[in-house]
Amino acid sequence: MTDHPTIVVGIKQVPDDDEVSIDPDTGRLDRSSAPAVLNRPDRNALEAALGIRDEVGGRVVAMTMGPPPAAEVLEVAVAMGCDDGVLVSDVAFGGSDTWPTSLTLARTVEYLDGDIVVCGEETTDSSTGQVPPGIAAHLGWAQLTYVEELEPLPETGQLAARRDVEGGYERVIADLPVVVAVAFGENHPRPAGLHRKIYAETEFEPVTLDADDLGIDENTVGLAASPTQVGGMDTIEGVERERVTVGTVDELIDELAGTEVLP
Repeated sequence: MTDHPTIVVGIKQVPDDDEVSIDPDTGRLDRSSAPAVLNRPDRNALEAALGIRDEVGGRVVAMTMGPPPAAEVLEVAVAMGCDDGVLVSDVAFGGSDTWPTSLTLARTVEYLDGDIVVCGEETTDSSTGQVPPGIAAHLGWAQLTYVEELEPLPETGQLAARRDVEGGYERVIADLPVVVAVAFGENHPRPAGLHRKIYAETEFEPVTLDADDLGIDENTVGLAASPTQVGGMDTIEGVERERVTVGTVDELIDELAGTEVLP
């Protein structure tokens, strides 16, 4: 690990999942029907990144991709303690699925000369969890997913992680540079201090980057370059469950007789 690592945190503005709906004609989220907020798992990513800086120093830069209003989530990140924020915005990126999005964010990490990338486990508007591994693939970096805890190892230039695995956990050590996906809810994001909030709202100005800044061929991003397409959507009607109340074990056995439980 370098003496002053640059830690880049990927965050996203998403529709509030408590109020979001789906357009029945397109099968896509109706983003206009819900207020825009910071993706909840990204708060865990921000806390993990700030925790690394607390231990080894360096700087934390938040990056987000979207139209100009998406810069609002950068203010949240700066209020929590990030040193800077970058908005990646260009009409050429419109309609990008996770693959060209990962490419764009990877080029942003290179632009920022990042050493560590930290992301949330997934976004609440798509829930694919594909972007962090996609960034690692485009960069050719190691990746740590489903991370519960992080431990910087500055003596060896490595990052140790406790990963959630089915039925337990495992401890993995990766050389830098590395991409980390933090599991949702695995730490306690710090609250924003008053002075940081005032700074973020009144003085902070994000750096804005477009495709030209990042050296991206516009034919490699956007809807036309996205291999994932929504093929359609069906609405499933709920089925009323049958309920039977029994008063004794014998009655229960009688009810189950002849079923898959008691053939």
